Amino acid sequence: SRLMKESDHRMIAMLLAAFGIGVVVAIPPGPVTIATGQRAIVSGFWPAFVFNLGSVTSDAIYAFGVYFGLATLLTQSVPLRLALWVLGGAWLCWLGVDALRARIDLSVDSAALPATSWHEYRAGLLITLFNPLTIIGWIALAGSFFTRWDSAWPSLETVGALAVAAMLVGAMAWFVLLSLAFSAARRWVSPRAIRIVSVVSGLALIAYGLSAWWAA
Repeated sequence: SRLMKESDHRMIAMLLAAFGIGVVVAIPPGPVTIATGQRAIVSGFWPAFVFNLGSVTSDAIYAFGVYFGLATLLTQSVPLRLALWVLGGAWLCWLGVDALRARIDLSVDSAALPATSWHEYRAGLLITLFNPLTIIGWIALAGSFFTRWDSAWPSLETVGALAVAAMLVGAMAWFVLLSLAFSAARRWVSPRAIRIVSVVSGLALIAYGLSAWWAA
């Protein structure tokens, strides 16, 4: 019984550490944060939530890629990095233009518009999939986490996939918190202020996209 309790404590410690890695990967402000805030303030919680589901789906691809040892391919393949920068820059610029064209209508309940869910999910999926900074973050943090695996924890081969899942839960938890905060703030600002937020967000996303092209 005592051994089982110690094993449970070690498992919980590992999951908490992995959860923290996911939060740390998600916290740095960037295109995803800007797009999340723009959606939550302009359209409410649901579009931002679905957008982040798409983002975390891409996070899962890279997190599991790092776990299965694909970090070397992502870091050493020049054509792959070039494609990510070029495509990522194009998608960020498109999202920026989309934010500039956003229609501000506080009387519309976004949750009642299921037709837009796929659009938001796809936007979140692609903005993260083609964002080289996301790849760098997962390689640096998740890669370090796996290479410095605590010997007191259960074996990496046994619970590694569970650790990745905990990281993704951490990232999603942070984005849900952001979405809730931004959508709550929506109630206290005027349509004009929301329009300004949308324009500033759009310009910031375009700037990120142009900087990706410059890096390429």
